[in-house]
Amino acid sequence: MATTLHWRSQGLPDALVEALRVLAVEYPLPETEGLPRLEFAPGAPAGPLQVIRSGDTVRIAYGELCDALRGVGAALGGLPPAGGVICEKRPFTRLGIMLDCSRNAVMEVEHLQAWLRRLALFGYNVMMLYTEDTYELPGEPWFGFLRGAYSPDDLKAVDDHAARLGIEMIGCIQTLGHLQQILKWEAYRQIKDTSTVLLVDEPATYELIRKMIANFAGCFRSRRLHIGMDEAHDLGRGRYLDLHGYERPFEIFNRHLGRVAGICAEHGLRPMIWSDMYFRMGSRTGDYYDEQAMIPPEVKAAIPGGVDLVYWDYYHRDEETYRRFIAMHRELGQVPLMGSGVWTWGKMWYDRFITEATVAPCVKACAGEGVKELFFTLWGDDGAYCEFDSAWAGMAFAAAEVFGEDESALRARHEAVCGVAYDEVLLAGELEKYATRQLLWDDPVVGLHLPQMRSQQPGYWDEALAHYRRLARQLSRYGSKTEPVDMAHALGLARYFAAKIDFKQRLEDAYLSRDHAKLEAVAAKAMRMARMTEQVLEGFRRQWFRRNRSAGFEQMEARLGALRQRYVSLAAALRALIAGQRQAIAELDEVRAHPG
Repeated sequence: MATTLHWRSQGLPDALVEALRVLAVEYPLPETEGLPRLEFAPGAPAGPLQVIRSGDTVRIAYGELCDALRGVGAALGGLPPAGGVICEKRPFTRLGIMLDCSRNAVMEVEHLQAWLRRLALFGYNVMMLYTEDTYELPGEPWFGFLRGAYSPDDLKAVDDHAARLGIEMIGCIQTLGHLQQILKWEAYRQIKDTSTVLLVDEPATYELIRKMIANFAGCFRSRRLHIGMDEAHDLGRGRYLDLHGYERPFEIFNRHLGRVAGICAEHGLRPMIWSDMYFRMGSRTGDYYDEQAMIPPEVKAAIPGGVDLVYWDYYHRDEETYRRFIAMHRELGQVPLMGSGVWTWGKMWYDRFITEATVAPCVKACAGEGVKELFFTLWGDDGAYCEFDSAWAGMAFAAAEVFGEDESALRARHEAVCGVAYDEVLLAGELEKYATRQLLWDDPVVGLHLPQMRSQQPGYWDEALAHYRRLARQLSRYGSKTEPVDMAHALGLARYFAAKIDFKQRLEDAYLSRDHAKLEAVAAKAMRMARMTEQVLEGFRRQWFRRNRSAGFEQMEARLGALRQRYVSLAAALRALIAGQRQAIAELDEVRAHPG
């Protein structure tokens, strides 16, 4: 529980008073006389922070507003102890996150505002919303259609809340690739190169992009905009090729970037792009992380000025790789912004294992190489079914790495700011020790993940079964907790994963033996699995609607509804086998005979 802290506005900068009043909506920060009390000493150089606890007073000496609010986060967590001092130096001018709002889940404005309050107390001062088409545009009824799109008023409300906390909201859109959700509509046929990429040099393309850019120029205070342009692998190879013939992608890309950057300049915005396309186009294998990639001098020279490059890397676990790629970006003429990752994509729960292994070396490399802007992405690939509020443990870990906070202080701050014990969230994160995405979606009849893993790693499923049974027992003490993270959902998943592995093993044994008693037992268990699937869906529904708009959840219902029906159909097939109405289940025979 957060410590109550009293403060008075007299003599404090207006921006700090406003931020404290915003935080007091959720946290015990009454603007009254009382003990313990907060005192502030502004005027230190930007970056340094000192928090001193003396008797009933916590004194925060700070340079910028984000430093002061990180100090408040420490004080809410009871830090430092009586008579103690915290001294920190912020190595980056901007520290932020990027939240994916384009893969089914679009977070509600009120939940985003709560996230902004947390970000401030951890010391973050930037938030990006990744919106491919999940925002409204005038005169474009198919843009964001049935996608939970943010209105201009929604975006302004988020930006206003962020500004009161000293946080820069930066729009993050796509102006080349990743636009399959609009390009599937006939209305956008004229600007379609391929199924995901816009048609370069088409005037209507730039009319749409001008609307995109104008939208964020009018909604957000920031004069910066992330315009995407990553992973456009088939650039110039669809209708563009039919219309214009082959042209080297480097030239198409730079020309398009120049036009989009010009539109940004018209609105007083400085654009940034993901840097991967330059390296992919220069690689013989199309790999972003190809250290042999060759970017011709004339291409480097033609990169439009006033465009910042963002190096994204969520994978490498050694500091030297980050340093080498930062150096490769320097050869393009600038120190990049860095995008690391708090792993939420393709996950049921925040994956601490990959996050901790990749964030730590990335932070060290960036600090050592003079990178000034670092942010952590939270992607929603494959449906955004992660319990995203569990990812605060990852954002807390990342901030601790940046500021050099020790583990005990990290735990205290996390519980005070997020309202849940850090170790509880990490315990539920043990769900991700095995491949949960494949395990959840694997079909009970034709699924290949379970037999493939058994073929590749004998004993894998016995270990996984024991793990999930043990984890379910450990999580059972939290089974009634659904907020601020849904521990009950984690418990349901642990039980479901154990049951699914056990079911598959029993199914294979019963089917091979053709023992009628075993087959009937498995048929009955298949119906129980169908009911468990319904319960898992309810867990997903509960945590989804606590946080997100309804658009996109139909995908979860469709996928889990289909999985439930597969168990029902399997039960019927097994009973037909028992009754002699069929001699085999062909799919089971084929999967078993497959070499893996």
